[in-house]
Amino acid sequence: MLLEIILAFLIGSIPTGYLLNKYFGHGDIRKVGSGNIGATNVLRHSGKLLGLLTLLIDIGKGFLALELLYGSGGRWTISILGASVVLGHIFSPWLKFKGGKGVATMLGVILFISSVGYWKLSENIFFITTFSWLMIVFFTRYVALGSVISLTIATIYSYFFIPSSFLFFVLMNLLIAYRHKDNFERIKNKTEHKITF
Repeated sequence: MLLEIILAFLIGSIPTGYLLNKYFGHGDIRKVGSGNIGATNVLRHSGKLLGLLTLLIDIGKGFLALELLYGSGGRWTISILGASVVLGHIFSPWLKFKGGKGVATMLGVILFISSVGYWKLSENIFFITTFSWLMIVFFTRYVALGSVISLTIATIYSYFFIPSSFLFFVLMNLLIAYRHKDNFERIKNKTEHKITF
């Protein structure tokens, strides 16, 4: 199990936005905008295509890590490996443990949870999380707000329908919310950038 945890962390630690930005000649994404390596900052400074690619790969990291490493483990294994891949993304050793905010990779983990169908109605959590994110971002234009509120909704949903992963959802939600503290400060001061479609 220790090997699987380490491998999940390493998969999560791949700094997608940083690598894509460098590869396509846009420089160091950490030196522009919010300084974050995630899809939103890439979208704002390197274009929609690269932003979308970053988003999809980061989601893919979360899903793929569990798809490859879960095996025949118990329900708690999903939470342990899920936490490991999200933590790898947030604390990437390749970037001096300063990675992304974990939202897209967490969404990939949620996608896996939906796909395995261990719990009654667990297959709905990916749709609920994604739909709530889209609605909040569409009406407010704040990605940070959509990210944290949609994960809070997912956490509440897990309490009722995915109880063995509830603690995982609580801890990841708190960590991801903390990673967005600067965004919420800017929202409060009305200086946060709004996304355009």
